[in-house]
Amino acid sequence: MGLFDLFGKEPKTRNDRVNFGEFETVKPAEQTADTKGPVSVFSPSSYSDVEVIIDSLKAGKNTIVHLTELKPETAVRVLDMLSGAIYALGGGIYEMGKNIFMFSPTGVEVY
Repeated sequence: MGLFDLFGKEPKTRNDRVNFGEFETVKPAEQTADTKGPVSVFSPSSYSDVEVIIDSLKAGKNTIVHLTELKPETAVRVLDMLSGAIYALGGGIYEMGKNIFMFSPTGVEVY
């Protein structure tokens, strides 16, 4: 279930394809404060991984979160927490695919 499924809206889509090969993929347990790269990618395995993801958002990084490994009720809780965090930080949330979301910091617009 995606964010837009809950609210009955259509997600914004782009016709361009994004090459994710240039981005660094990091599991939450391996995340460090000095991770290099323009985008952090996470696949949380539990609700407790949210703290590391929020730290990435607070550092001003674009963050992609794959919620595919979570049970639906846990995925909703994680998405709720991250939505609140990105709202407080003044950023935006974009659904890239089913259970794949991009969180962008304030001042970054995704088309």
